[in-house]
Amino acid sequence: MTGPAHPSDIFLHTGSIPHVWCTGCGIGIVLNVFVQTVKETNLSPDDVYVVSGLGCTGKVDHYLKCKTLNISDDNIIRRAVHLKSDHPDKKVVVFLNDADFIAFGIDDLLQACRKDVEILLLYINNLLCSSLTENNKLTTLFTENSFRNDFRGPVNIPHLAKSCGAQYIARWTPLHPRRLMYSIKECFSIKGLSLIEVITPCLMAYVHNGKMNQNLDRMSLYHDNAIIKDGEPTENVDIKSKNEIILGAFLGNRL
Repeated sequence: MTGPAHPSDIFLHTGSIPHVWCTGCGIGIVLNVFVQTVKETNLSPDDVYVVSGLGCTGKVDHYLKCKTLNISDDNIIRRAVHLKSDHPDKKVVVFLNDADFIAFGIDDLLQACRKDVEILLLYINNLLCSSLTENNKLTTLFTENSFRNDFRGPVNIPHLAKSCGAQYIARWTPLHPRRLMYSIKECFSIKGLSLIEVITPCLMAYVHNGKMNQNLDRMSLYHDNAIIKDGEPTENVDIKSKNEIILGAFLGNRL
């Protein structure tokens, strides 16, 4: 005997749940917010195409009943642009990680903005590209050794997206699911490329330091050091050499 269906079951392959992501990594939260947003905007699974690539974010297609495309090479944004061209009436959403975006996707971001393609990039930024290895010890943003004047933080993603020509830009953490939902809703009405950066810890990056079970401590650092500044100029939201992370909707409908 089975129980009543969950309202989100129409969007999910429930047989694949529980998911494979580490507790506290944030990808599951982002996927849940995405599903809830699609449901609240009265879109059906047939109205949405989801594109994913390598690594942990590449697993999102395992759980979604909407049409999905998993890309195993470095052309994820390019393929999403082609998909939108072939299906202009569909919402195309791309789940990105550092490998998909920072390592391979910057040029494709520029081309997509120039074409004014209406797609949403959900970039899960684990800050792995900003990690420093010193004396075999990994240090990342918002760890006990990261607040230093010479700390070389990650690329200023919001400013990069604005420079390329994105029409909507926001940054949140998994601790801000309601604000993330509002941003996704706004992106669904934007004519042009939208980018939402979600800064979230990668638990596996801490395994060799014996810190795997300290995910709540890391999330508390995100909470304690985050400040929301909607409409802040993107050149001011770089988190290099700062003791805070500026969140908000920096460019788009709400401004």
